[in-house]
Amino acid sequence: MASLNRPSHCDECGKPIAKAHRVLKGHRYCSTCYARVFKRRMCPKCGNFARLPKKDPNAVCRRCEVNRPCARCGKTEYEVARKTPYGPVCNVCEHYFREPEPCEICGTPSTLLARVARLGHDHRVCPKCARIDHRSCQACRRHRLLGEAPDGRMLCKPCLEKGEALCPSCGRPMPAGRGKVDCETCYWEKLFRKRLDIDRAAFSSPGMEEVFGEFGEWLFNEVGAQKAALSIHRYLPFFMEIENRWRAVPAYDGLLAHFGAEALRRVRLPMRWLEKAKAIVPDAVAKNEDSDRRRIREIIDSIPDGTPAGTALRSYNDMLMVRVEAGKTKIGSVRLALRPAASLLSRTDPSGKKLPDKAALDGYLLEAPGQKAAITGFINFLNEKHGLGLIPEVSRQRVAEARKKKLEKELLALARQGGEGEEFKHAWLSTALAFFHGLSRNVGKKLDDSQIAIEEDGGFEITWDGQNYWIPKWDRNR
Repeated sequence: MASLNRPSHCDECGKPIAKAHRVLKGHRYCSTCYARVFKRRMCPKCGNFARLPKKDPNAVCRRCEVNRPCARCGKTEYEVARKTPYGPVCNVCEHYFREPEPCEICGTPSTLLARVARLGHDHRVCPKCARIDHRSCQACRRHRLLGEAPDGRMLCKPCLEKGEALCPSCGRPMPAGRGKVDCETCYWEKLFRKRLDIDRAAFSSPGMEEVFGEFGEWLFNEVGAQKAALSIHRYLPFFMEIENRWRAVPAYDGLLAHFGAEALRRVRLPMRWLEKAKAIVPDAVAKNEDSDRRRIREIIDSIPDGTPAGTALRSYNDMLMVRVEAGKTKIGSVRLALRPAASLLSRTDPSGKKLPDKAALDGYLLEAPGQKAAITGFINFLNEKHGLGLIPEVSRQRVAEARKKKLEKELLALARQGGEGEEFKHAWLSTALAFFHGLSRNVGKKLDDSQIAIEEDGGFEITWDGQNYWIPKWDRNR
């Protein structure tokens, strides 16, 4: 808003003045300029004579200026709280035309600073700091000043004094602090009905409008008024897309082909209703196949197209898809074959400009030795198409050394971290048994207290499968 700071001079002639003779739209006039600029003539609105600016034929007298609607909200019957360059404003809107000042408690600029006697200080505070002693009433959940009830609950004044009142809509008792509005149940039900009517008006075909109305009623009964009111708008785009595409609810195959399994998972409630009310039964096999195809697209898109690696991966996918069409393999197997292939290419060069060499392949299998069988098909494809001469080999010794180093890092991290409780103890035992004795990491998770003995030095003696194993205790100071 425009600044309302008062200058100390006439805005017409520039002469210093102690007080303006007249202020019009923020422009200040001294007595001399007022007599020169304002001439006596008839007000075009009320017909009375008044001094009006001679250059403004539409100017009205002061009384008519004040009788105009509020310049901000348009209210016609009100008491003028301030005359602004934009016209008079009411008490409610007046603070919007003040300069914001910092709250004397939190420093937040506000146009609604006030002194609150019950806070015990004389600071001018913003609305947030003025309500710093307010809490949520445990009955009506309004944010107000609270008092302790005989049963120990913290209640607002209406709930404390009146207890309950009758809902004006259903007549059932409700917390008196809600006032003259509906009870919570009626509020959510009316809000749901209102939102359902708004959404139904978005459809152009009466058939789809009726379908959405039926779904809304089912949703109301299925999840309750509050959740239905909060979520009904979320499902409108799904039904609108059905109307735009088919003008009626299609079979599941059509929905799956258009939306995909991932999108249909986001509208579980509409799909459940379609299954119950319209006999649209999901096809689990088709849904899984669609999910696999989506994941395959994501895997292929992870390697830049037009690069040597991207071209190789897409060619490998095309070859596998030919086998799918011939019935020699399944789409899920294609996804399982492409995942390690993309991981190998990404590890070799994230930009996709290089094909894997022996060092890249050995490094990948060192990190993921279990992928040897899955990556073999892609390696054979690269050897055949690009003559790379790669052989997928897993060195048990190198894998064991890499596993040992990884366990050592985890064990040191746990020792530095330290901790108490069963969860940390079992994490320490799992890692230590794998590092010191080569047991599976799952052993530590399966141990019960009878198999764990704590020695005098704080170490552990573990009994597993008829054998005893010693484990040191963690020590952050070592």
